[in-house]
Amino acid sequence: MNVIFDKVENNDLRPIREIVLHEIRNAIFEGKLNQGDRLIENNIAKCMGVSRTPVREALRQLEIEGLAVNVPRKGTLVKGISKEDAIEIYDIREVLEGLVSRLACLHITRIEIRRLKEIISIMEDCIKISSNMEYIKAHNEYNEILLNASKNKRLIDRLETIYDYLKSLRRISLLTDERRLEAIKEHNDIVQAIETGDEELAEKVARIHVYNAKQAFIKACEVKK
Repeated sequence: MNVIFDKVENNDLRPIREIVLHEIRNAIFEGKLNQGDRLIENNIAKCMGVSRTPVREALRQLEIEGLAVNVPRKGTLVKGISKEDAIEIYDIREVLEGLVSRLACLHITRIEIRRLKEIISIMEDCIKISSNMEYIKAHNEYNEILLNASKNKRLIDRLETIYDYLKSLRRISLLTDERRLEAIKEHNDIVQAIETGDEELAEKVARIHVYNAKQAFIKACEVKK
């Protein structure tokens, strides 16, 4: 394990266990930790400036989530997200994002609609200049606006967790400019449906978008074999 975790800041009021779990989980999602890497309790605790207890609790939670596995005589190893795990996540996301778009029809503001259109233009420009980081940043803001427009706290919580899981997968599902351009057209379709208040259509096009993202992910996985 070559990842060096930052020390926990004193002004972070979250429980230590939650902070540790968040940092390790993100390192897995962002590809800083790879399948088979050892998660050494003592090393992580020293890096983060915390006791071993919250680290131990975080590692157990990662095992429960299927992101890590405890192997006799080897300790806790990163398991990561399998192709099967990813497909299950996409299936859940398809249903939930459909609901988000349906609810957004009822609650979204004109200012939010305007910003969504601006973001789509930004993403188009990012593709032209091959700015991957800015594209992902804009993509995340698009999702955040739509999610918050649903006004459903439990739905927001569920999808925020799913989006964390998808951090590592988007590098695959949005790998090509062709797929990104298709995704932008789908984003446009979603925004137009929401703007007109067509709940049924908004849900339909949102689910199509996620389904297509899943198919792009599966295709990319096959190519990598």
